[in-house]
Amino acid sequence: MKVLVTGGTGFLGANLVHHLVARGDQVRVLKRRRTPPDILAGLPVEFVEGDVTDADSLLRACQGVEGVYHVAALVSYWRPRRAWQHRVNVEGTRNVVEAAARAAVRRIVHTSSIAAIGFRADGQPADEDTQWNWGPHDIGYCTTKHLGEQEALEGNARGLEVVVVNPAVIFGPRDVHRNTGRLLTMVAHHSVLVWPDGVITTCDVDDVCAGHVAAMERGRPGRRYILGGEHWRFPDLIHAVAELLGKKVRVLAAPEWLESLVAWSLYGMSRVTRREPALTPELVTVRRLVGTYSSARALRELGYPQTPLRQTLEKTYRWYVENGFLKDRR
Repeated sequence: MKVLVTGGTGFLGANLVHHLVARGDQVRVLKRRRTPPDILAGLPVEFVEGDVTDADSLLRACQGVEGVYHVAALVSYWRPRRAWQHRVNVEGTRNVVEAAARAAVRRIVHTSSIAAIGFRADGQPADEDTQWNWGPHDIGYCTTKHLGEQEALEGNARGLEVVVVNPAVIFGPRDVHRNTGRLLTMVAHHSVLVWPDGVITTCDVDDVCAGHVAAMERGRPGRRYILGGEHWRFPDLIHAVAELLGKKVRVLAAPEWLESLVAWSLYGMSRVTRREPALTPELVTVRRLVGTYSSARALRELGYPQTPLRQTLEKTYRWYVENGFLKDRR
């Protein structure tokens, strides 16, 4: 199958490209002019220069492909990036749908997020039918992923087959920008970590790639599929990483007021440095409210696999060591 991947040089996108090439697909990657394709070096893929904010480049990229994996997105919880985040996550998705429709592409798999799904305050896992309720909390990433998902689903009214996948918190190899992989480096270099309590739904990047392919092959148009895995409390996750690294770490619970104070202080400094801080007020809110998510629909309809997180952390660690991001500490 000949496919286009947007966001193919990012963490999830690069893993997806490797996955698609391994299964024999013809892969075209939309690549921004200044983005080096090092993570895809040596792969038999076609690069097309462009950007999801450039409608003309998208139309060129969509010519002659059967399917589009729209993975590109701007993940940020920093208010100064909101305008650009809207351009990428919302307007960019609209551009992808428009280009795909004009190029007679058959199917789009749109990579959304659990951020586009509501959270439950009763402690039960949310699912695809949980009403989106992040609006009053004014979280830029949640809002733009919600709106972007709506733009994607509009494609079904234009003759496209659009399937949405909603990955949870992804761990795995090729995380060169240390999105979730930052946790491994933090534990490797510190013996004491101050972290809030809370729970997240984790997932393995290879499982998420398999979920994308299954959505392309047999997902129901207009339907959403949560791609998650195990549920972990933050302190337990940190201790699991420490155990993997063969060290002991002490986790101190951060009260909400302290975390908010630090976040607002860092936010003030970031207005001067113009660099996104590691902790922001929006991220504090998300950590406090986000709960767990059920992947039952994806398991049932897509045959979605779920790798135990400890196995995922192990292969992530090995990749970091083999590629010079971490020293082997075992």
